[in-house]
Amino acid sequence: MKKRLTRLLALLLAVVLMLSGCASGAEKNTTQSSYENTSENSDPSGSQTYDEPEHKKFLDFTKRQFLDSVVSDTVNLHYTLADPKAYGITEYEVSLGSLNKESIEESYQDMKAVLSELTSFNYAALPAEDQLTYDVLKDYLETSLEGKNYPYYEDYLTPIMGLHGNLPTVMAEYTFRTERDIEDYLKLLELIPSYLDEVISYEKTRAKKGMVMPPSSIDEVISACQDFIGSTEDNVMISTFNDRIDSFEGLTDSQKAKYKEQNAATVSSQIFPAYEKIILCLKEIKGTGNNLQGICYYPEGKKYYSYLLKSLVGSGHTPEELVSLIEERLDTQMTTMFLLLSKSPELSESFGNYTEENRTPEEILDTLKGKISEDYPALPADVQYQIKYVHESMEASSSPAFYMIPPIDDLKENTIYINKSSTNGGSLFSTLAHEGYPGHLYQTVYASTVLTDPLRHILNYQGYSEGWGLYVEHESYALNDALTSESEDLAALYSLNSSVSLGVHAMLDLKINYEGWNQEQAGEYIQTYFGKQDSSTLETIYNTIVSEPAYYLKYYVGYLEILLLREKAEARLESQFSLREFHKFLLDIGPCSFTTIDDYMEKWMESQLAS
Repeated sequence: MKKRLTRLLALLLAVVLMLSGCASGAEKNTTQSSYENTSENSDPSGSQTYDEPEHKKFLDFTKRQFLDSVVSDTVNLHYTLADPKAYGITEYEVSLGSLNKESIEESYQDMKAVLSELTSFNYAALPAEDQLTYDVLKDYLETSLEGKNYPYYEDYLTPIMGLHGNLPTVMAEYTFRTERDIEDYLKLLELIPSYLDEVISYEKTRAKKGMVMPPSSIDEVISACQDFIGSTEDNVMISTFNDRIDSFEGLTDSQKAKYKEQNAATVSSQIFPAYEKIILCLKEIKGTGNNLQGICYYPEGKKYYSYLLKSLVGSGHTPEELVSLIEERLDTQMTTMFLLLSKSPELSESFGNYTEENRTPEEILDTLKGKISEDYPALPADVQYQIKYVHESMEASSSPAFYMIPPIDDLKENTIYINKSSTNGGSLFSTLAHEGYPGHLYQTVYASTVLTDPLRHILNYQGYSEGWGLYVEHESYALNDALTSESEDLAALYSLNSSVSLGVHAMLDLKINYEGWNQEQAGEYIQTYFGKQDSSTLETIYNTIVSEPAYYLKYYVGYLEILLLREKAEARLESQFSLREFHKFLLDIGPCSFTTIDDYMEKWMESQLAS
């Protein structure tokens, strides 16, 4: 995550001081087992009878949807399955898919057909696990179909999540398991220019409709593209390819040299010019937009923003409800910080001085693995991961850290990237908790052990995954001995500070993109929490939020939804509440909308009370 103000304590401390003087083979078989017929007419818990023919028919249906999805483009296939042959996939066309108008319309028609077939099943005759898959898929399809009402509202070239920045990383992490993978990769490279031409055409159509990012955001994207093509011999798409070829067994030296030469030539002669065309397009459309403020000023802007809350965040709350919920949470957390600092003014001297210079990322992750055993269910013992660092040419356009999701049939490919330019020693522990244990890596691997239908693994619910990552990130401060050894209150202060910082950004997102705040109003609000800021900082934050509506909400609102669920369970279950069991419930249900989780939590709480 980028462009977050973190100097929250500056103003607050001044007030306080005046008053007192943040896979193994078994795992692979678990995933594949969803394609095998069950022999008993009972769900996994043994508590429900069901209709075997309807169950088999449903599994055949989800298998077909899964396979149709993963073969739709080769990158998707490669990142989802390490061994496509085991799933019956032997022949496929090397493709990146398409972003043209006809393809998008066709995808909506396909979704309507899938939804129609889904709703033809006898829900009551399905076992509990199938019913959950049904509920999640139905929600996913219905929400996705709403997107048809907002053509061209989404921007593909935004500063943080833009395709220009993600594409090199995706290609750099394209694993070579077989020689066919190498051949596929080189074919994909040659398809990238035409794919980016479609992106450019899309952006120009948006511009004709007056839908253009603020000039400063466009400048950021242009700068990121220039950084990418400015790195020639050591470009990430050349250097990482060479490393993968060198480590690939079974190739002769001449074969390796040939592949390296072909890749370098394609990157130089086709990829770089494609990025130059992006730069030219952005320069042409820069300043041609008719709105430099929030997305609510577009004709269907408010409705689109509400749609993003459902599709991107998975929240059932309205924007108005979220404003109230966030205001209440910020007030409570600011009061708690105030009380902590009033009780222990010396915390102000310790805050901001913590660093992780003496521990490597691997040591921190090992510490976290050991610390979470009490409150989180166990993972398989042989989970592996790699720590990598973002290439210098990509640092400016990359997040501070990110986790690369492994194929569902090979959990050994867990990779956490750290951006040295924006992750310092003071944030490393919480960052690795977010990306590793008990964050994205942990949640992804756990899901592979409980979600037996592969279709569940390709339904994207960012609010759930990023909400979980942020929730456990804030929980992790209490697990950090470097903080708690000095004071548990200090650990709490770091967690609260981080939470309030993100809460402020989430509120700005709502106020700018839904209520229509201008830059002056946003600046006044920022000053309330962070003190006076220079105009350049305010402009950057404002324009980033304008360019990527709801970006901060998938983090903060996802986190807030989990907190609300936890508080609801604590109030209902009282002494019978178990934090470990609550975490297990969230993990067992897997990625889905928070409305779905809330519905299922009622049943879970009843079972907890009955146990």
